[in-house]
Amino acid sequence: MRAPRLRGRTFVVYYGYGPLPEISSYDIAILEPAGWRREDVQALRSHGVRCIAYLSAMEATRATLNRIGVAERQLLRAGEGPWRREQFDTYVVDPRARPWREHVLREASRLVGEGWDGVFLDNLGDVEDQLVQDRSGWLLPAAADLVRGVRQAVGDRLLLQNNGIFLLLPLVAQLIDGVCWEGSFDPDETTGPWLRMVLEQIAKVVRQEGITPMLLSEIPDDAAAAPRLRVLDDLSKRYGFLSYAAPLDYARGVRTVDGRVALGR
Repeated sequence: MRAPRLRGRTFVVYYGYGPLPEISSYDIAILEPAGWRREDVQALRSHGVRCIAYLSAMEATRATLNRIGVAERQLLRAGEGPWRREQFDTYVVDPRARPWREHVLREASRLVGEGWDGVFLDNLGDVEDQLVQDRSGWLLPAAADLVRGVRQAVGDRLLLQNNGIFLLLPLVAQLIDGVCWEGSFDPDETTGPWLRMVLEQIAKVVRQEGITPMLLSEIPDDAAAAPRLRVLDDLSKRYGFLSYAAPLDYARGVRTVDGRVALGR
């Protein structure tokens, strides 16, 4: 069993613009780097906050893909065309695509060079989606190799992974410092054995490899929030996970350590 490199009791996820003073009360902050000036990140770090930069591992807008030279044939397909995430207007990229891989590794290296404490790789759960399960034989190793490349790019800085907890995690467990399960954690869905089995499986892996485990959810600040917050808190305490519940979408504000809602800029 390894001791975790990423230590803390609280974490927050915020993809809006900084500065946002309430974030300084957290131990770990996962932030969208495009929304933060270097001096504001350094101010957070001076308060003891570990500042982790968001980085998409699998998805990008059409404009970004065109800019870095990803061809249509280098996108993953779903049905008759490229796999498009309509909610975010992004496309899912084949992790083997050379222009994309070079882009991800270049961005990871740049971010830690600019003073971030590490990177948070998002979208890795895409490789476990049912839409591509017929390609998991090569897709999972390709995603794991991308994570390996990012580990080399960030050196001794922190590397966190969002989702990819079922099939990908065992392949990359020795490479990462934190793993986050982002989900709804609805009270009606947390009483069965399936959720407990998954959490116990994750807990076993993270204890062995010294990985910090996290639970993440969007829980609107309304009358229905209380039972969902209790479930998230109970699960995190029972299995030794950190947890955070965003009160809006991740870009508009944060839920403070004491439970208030602080709006972003």
